[in-house]
Amino acid sequence: EIYSTTNLPRTLNAAKENGWRVLGAAASAPSGMIDETTGELVKCQDLNQVDVGPSNPTILVLGSEGHGLRKLVARACSGFVKIPSNIAPSSGDSQAGVDSLNVSVTAGIFLWHFLSGKE
Repeated sequence: EIYSTTNLPRTLNAAKENGWRVLGAAASAPSGMIDETTGELVKCQDLNQVDVGPSNPTILVLGSEGHGLRKLVARACSGFVKIPSNIAPSSGDSQAGVDSLNVSVTAGIFLWHFLSGKE
């Protein structure tokens, strides 16, 4: 289903309260963001590490091509996910992944992954 809202952060927070997982698509998690349940810094997971399927109702949030996710929208996300690259991280680089794709291409990759239920 597709919905429209005038206040995305409020809608995302309400969805989390109703049991939805809200994942923001990003090359890396926003700096300094703390996980509300663990108290640890939020990390950005590779797409192939994210559990998919009907037992994990998920809202995927994509930002704009030029600026990514807005701050308030990012704060409303319960986690972040990135498209991994096949390039191994260089020493000390824990943020390796695909940095920039057209948002429609990114959406297609994420949707295929979530709808197919495959890694």
